[in-house]
Amino acid sequence: MTNSARLQAAALTRNLVEMAEGGLAARLRLEHAARIISTARRAATLAAVGALRMPATTEPAVQAVTEIARHWDDVAVTALEYAETLPDAAIDRLLRAAPAWAAAFHVGVPDRLAA
Repeated sequence: MTNSARLQAAALTRNLVEMAEGGLAARLRLEHAARIISTARRAATLAAVGALRMPATTEPAVQAVTEIARHWDDVAVTALEYAETLPDAAIDRLLRAAPAWAAAFHVGVPDRLAA
């Protein structure tokens, strides 16, 4: 067996163990939270330079996502590492609020390119 095949087999084994133990759902939940956090930060950065208009902070969903994303120190840790430190209640709040937060931007769906 080559070194490459050995590494692939080890990675596959870790993935299968994680799935069997139910850890995949938890990992995907954290990855989704991290994506929301980094998207919120990107939106705030673009709004700061006038490239995007942020939705009103009077919306509870906007408040929730903005508050959680604001505390992320992107120099010190990745969004995933930050999400891993959040209490379950904060992640639940973030995941519940994200769809309404995104919809509050009133951005249209980009046109698809023809195949």
